[in-house]
Amino acid sequence: MSINAPLCGDLKTTGISYAGRVVSLADLPEYRKFYKKLSAGLWEPRTLKTLSSYLDRDTVMIDIGAWIGVTTFFGAQIAKSVVAVDPDPKCIAILERLAADHPNVTVLEGALSTQPSVAIHAVDGFGSSETSVLDIGNGECAASPGRGLDEIMRHAAGSPAFVKVDIEGYEYAMADELARLNDFPVRAIHMAVHPQLYERSLAGNRLSRRLRTAVATWRLGRRFGNRFSGPWLVKYPNLATYIIFGVVFRVTPRGADFLFEPKR
Repeated sequence: MSINAPLCGDLKTTGISYAGRVVSLADLPEYRKFYKKLSAGLWEPRTLKTLSSYLDRDTVMIDIGAWIGVTTFFGAQIAKSVVAVDPDPKCIAILERLAADHPNVTVLEGALSTQPSVAIHAVDGFGSSETSVLDIGNGECAASPGRGLDEIMRHAAGSPAFVKVDIEGYEYAMADELARLNDFPVRAIHMAVHPQLYERSLAGNRLSRRLRTAVATWRLGRRFGNRFSGPWLVKYPNLATYIIFGVVFRVTPRGADFLFEPKR
């Protein structure tokens, strides 16, 4: 059951129950089907379980690729504070309005990038979960500020951070920048990996694109070897098995969540 209340302007919120909490999200018709899936526990239960395990009142959550705030405002109930980063203009409008009721949430418009500005590409319009800096969209395109890791992590103010990255395939292009998380006080890194989107962005024949995707996925999974162990995956025992059976020998590569934990 949902309770609607005006937030600001004409946007209302709806209370969605998931992973043991009730979170106020944007009450917009285009997300109602997704909210049913979320309430049924069918959307990324591992992600939400990981947030519950790693977040506490001493930890800052860095949510890079915050979308409409599903993880942002779930995390805000547990963490010391949350920094939500997203380049999608519709998502930023939603995040900023929801953040008005959450003093521990900071919203940064922009994409993780070493460039001052990037082009973002929408799939079926802005506000979808598939907006990406990769040129894979089928709709609108817009410019968005680029924000480097130093700028984003500065908002943690030296507190231990849990970093969630979900940037729709652009994680491959940002592998070097993400590897710099080794230099920050990070409790864990949860990274959504999208080889199927990365492969779509490549030129060449299918075999060439698949092999380059497999190699890039291996390298991405090994970027955090200095301080972190992993990546740990749900459906595969290790990175090599995932690449062989989840990427190379599938008709379409399968996305996965990589969890990196500090070495003990």
